[in-house]
Amino acid sequence: MDWNIQKPDRECHSCSRQFDEGDPYLSALFDTGKQFERKDYCPACWQATSDRPQAFSFWKTHVPTRQEKRKLLVANDILLDFFLRLSGDHGDQPDHKTKFRYILALVLMRKRTLRFVDIVRENGSEYMVLRYPREDREFKVLDPGLTEEEADTVKDDLSQVLNVQV
Repeated sequence: MDWNIQKPDRECHSCSRQFDEGDPYLSALFDTGKQFERKDYCPACWQATSDRPQAFSFWKTHVPTRQEKRKLLVANDILLDFFLRLSGDHGDQPDHKTKFRYILALVLMRKRTLRFVDIVRENGSEYMVLRYPREDREFKVLDPGLTEEEADTVKDDLSQVLNVQV
C-alpha cells in the first residue's frame, strides 16, 4: 500500500512564501479519488484561492516553535469534522477513506470524543458502533481489516497530513 501523503510544506502553495516559526497558515485536504493531497496556504492566499470550494477539509494552524514539542496542532473539533465528512457514503467509500475513517475513529475514541457502544456484523463485514454523546448520535465504522503494518502506515500518514501525533 503506497499512501504518498506529504508533510506540511512550510511554504505557501500559491505564493511559495516560506513560513517561519509561529507563523499561522491554513492546511487543506483535497480528495484526489485515490488519496488525500495536502496543500498549505498563507492566510492571504487562502482567502484569494479558487481551491477553497474543492477542499475536503481545512483548518488553521501554525508553525511550531523549536521549544514546542510535537503535539496535537489540530483541535478535536477539526478531527471530528474530518470524521463526519468521511461518514457520508457508508459502503461505497474508496479504500483510503475507509482506512482514514477507521483510524480517526480510534483516535477520537482515545480522546473520548466518541464512545464505543458495540461491534456488529453485517453481510460478512464487521463494524464498530460508536456514540457521539454531545449530539446523541451513533455511527457505524467499517473495520477494514488492517494488518498491523497497514495500520501503522495509515497512522503515520494521518500524523503527517494533519500534523498530529497519533
